[in-house]
Amino acid sequence: MLDEAGYRGVRWVGNALDCRLMGTFERFTTKTHFNSLKRLVVLAGLAVLAVKLAVTAIWAPPAGSPLDLLARLAASVADLGAVLLVFEVLRSRRPATRAARSSVLLAVSPALFVASGIHGDPAGVAVALLLLGMYLLVDREAPLAAGIAVGVAARVDPLVLVAAPVALAVAFPRRGSPDDRALQHFGGALVAALLAGWAPALAWGWRSQQAGAESDGPGGLGPGWLLARPVDEGLSGFLLGPGRLLVLAAAVLPAVLWVRRRPGRAYAAVGLALLAPLALSPAWSPRELVWPLVFGYLGDARWASIYAAVAGAALLWTSAWWGPGLPWDGGVAAGAVPAAGGGAAFGLAAWAVLVVWLGFGWRTVAVESRRPRDRDPSSPAAEPAAPTPAQALAPPGGS
Repeated sequence: MLDEAGYRGVRWVGNALDCRLMGTFERFTTKTHFNSLKRLVVLAGLAVLAVKLAVTAIWAPPAGSPLDLLARLAASVADLGAVLLVFEVLRSRRPATRAARSSVLLAVSPALFVASGIHGDPAGVAVALLLLGMYLLVDREAPLAAGIAVGVAARVDPLVLVAAPVALAVAFPRRGSPDDRALQHFGGALVAALLAGWAPALAWGWRSQQAGAESDGPGGLGPGWLLARPVDEGLSGFLLGPGRLLVLAAAVLPAVLWVRRRPGRAYAAVGLALLAPLALSPAWSPRELVWPLVFGYLGDARWASIYAAVAGAALLWTSAWWGPGLPWDGGVAAGAVPAAGGGAAFGLAAWAVLVVWLGFGWRTVAVESRRPRDRDPSSPAAEPAAPTPAQALAPPGGS
């Protein structure tokens, strides 16, 4: 039997862990239910983190260094942070059960396991920081901190800058609102963070820590390798060369238009901006398959789960220890043809999912752009309560 001090200790531990006795099942719709789901998400994320760290410790490459282990640790912790942020964002927009399901599916994604647990790719850190910046900007109304987070994310991986116009569109004052402090704070903090991060590297010629900084040539996956000619010729060569700006414009402009018409779609718009360059590019490296995943679960968890399964299979086949040695960050000669087989098939399947997903996303932008603008520019409640079935990136049933 416990004495009074023992009972006080039990109560203290319970309060620290926010654990309340659940009692009967009638209380499952109360705050206790939400706390249980939140603990489930945290436990799932911690379990996956433990598996990643165990795999990293047991199967570390012989030529690896302590910095490689630190990179894997940082990427794995960033994945956990992204999972928790996804739950935090979705719980105010979807039922708690769907938010928890999407978060757990993201946590167990094999694509994130390969990227962070095996390769320690900084893309996971960049995406987590970008998600943090959008959360601070949209949900917390903290544009100064949001600009710093997005700037740091862009220093980790410059591909984050594709989503910067979407974030600026969110901070831009709405029609009839003369208050532009959010834009000033976010834009100023973003520019300051970019200058602080990149000025020393450019001034003293430091080598970039980006994973793809040393790669040459296009990536070894994608539809461009199906053609008889090398990927640096014809339409593929145009899209990988001078037409790259057109690809980026096709990715950014619809997302900016969408978020201006529907501020509640800010997260899905960022996901659209990260998805489109991959779907429209004829060749990409395995590491680029990770980019649409996290924000995809903030839009349509069903499509995100399909994509996660296909992209995870492609990465497990090509970029794990038993893979055929396809460069993780690109580096395939433009005139060469990567080894065919399961990796190429999975890569084409992932590209097909991306193209269909992008088509639904653009259709959603077209449908919602013809409707009246949302009144509230930043509140999560501004998101329509009953979206149409065409909203492929943000449906009501998101799983």
